[in-house]
Amino acid sequence: MLMHSPARLAATLEGKAIVYMPSPESAIVSGRLEPAWLEVFYNPAMEFNRDVSIIVAIALRSLGLMTRSGVALDAHSGVGVRGVRYALEAGLGHVIMNDINPKAARLSALNARANGLEPGSYTIFNRDSNSLMFHLSRERPTPVSLIDIDPYGSPAPFLDAALALSGKGSVVAVTATDLAVLEGRKARAAVRRYMLRGVSKTPLSKETGLRVLLGYLARVAASHDKAVKPLVAYYADHYYRVYVSVERGAKRSDAMLEESIGKVVYCSEAGVAIAVPHSSDPREVCGGQYIVAGEPAWIGSLGDKSFIEAMLDIAGKSGWLGTRARVERLLEILLGETPLSRGNIYVSLTSLASKARVNTPKKSLVIEFLRERGYRAAATHFSGEGVRTDAPWEEVREAVVKLSSR
Repeated sequence: MLMHSPARLAATLEGKAIVYMPSPESAIVSGRLEPAWLEVFYNPAMEFNRDVSIIVAIALRSLGLMTRSGVALDAHSGVGVRGVRYALEAGLGHVIMNDINPKAARLSALNARANGLEPGSYTIFNRDSNSLMFHLSRERPTPVSLIDIDPYGSPAPFLDAALALSGKGSVVAVTATDLAVLEGRKARAAVRRYMLRGVSKTPLSKETGLRVLLGYLARVAASHDKAVKPLVAYYADHYYRVYVSVERGAKRSDAMLEESIGKVVYCSEAGVAIAVPHSSDPREVCGGQYIVAGEPAWIGSLGDKSFIEAMLDIAGKSGWLGTRARVERLLEILLGETPLSRGNIYVSLTSLASKARVNTPKKSLVIEFLRERGYRAAATHFSGEGVRTDAPWEEVREAVVKLSSR
């Protein structure tokens, strides 16, 4: 909803914040707003992304993982909407907003003042984000509690500086929009950008791409003698979004690399994928032809169940969120599938049915069938026809065949 605003600016409401942005007339392409054409970047379609980040920040405070005086950095702030909302809605003690575009810095300052932020509660920089993060890592006496990396394109160039800045207990939030690279459709770029040994496009690459991103983030952390643990990670629209907590220490880093970094392999005969340690022989699980979908990749859990439970509880009380219903739907699915995500890639029922030459059964029936046999099973947010389970793939195939006629 556009509102009255100063000359050459438009205004809208997002969450509890009034957001001033460049007038969108010159950035309309084929009847739609093209955010990259704006003088200062602002993408209203990413409100859902920002709504989730607000719930994460509130959860961090409510669980005692971040204090009232916690500091958040929005390294690529654009008009400053995320940083302003961190202060306004999550109650963070100090917000640092940065953008290399000088017009963005001025607009962030305007939005901070327009929303009543106290002058001492925010700092605005107009710098290269890597330069700023390395500077803060050397000069700031206390660590930044929440480091938010949401660039236009790949986050890879910014993760070294972000992990250098992180301290014990810090949370690093990362958005990646280069899905064609992470999913293996642009394999050479994936090898260059994320230092992969192997990558291939498969029918289950949506999850592989997320695990490749987490794996790269973990390896960058390890280069700083730090370890990361996913709190929540998901795919939505055209991007991946991950939130990881950081711990210091070479021993923790070594344990993370040994336990949670491996490879995702895809069995073309069975139509399933698995996440296994580097040394594992996939033929022990699938006797057919297989390809490496992503290596190195994160093979551990994709989130923390108790943290997601806290997020879901908070979301239910956050009626001001513009995308609240969608946030709750996502968190409900993540709550079911996250405890099953260590080593288990979701199964495509359509793929199994196609290979068995039967109709695809209802997902709910397959989940019920597997649970009755003593396995854990849940829906996945990656696909409307996917199931995540700890059952062997042969059991899932049997369920698909038996239930195909119902």
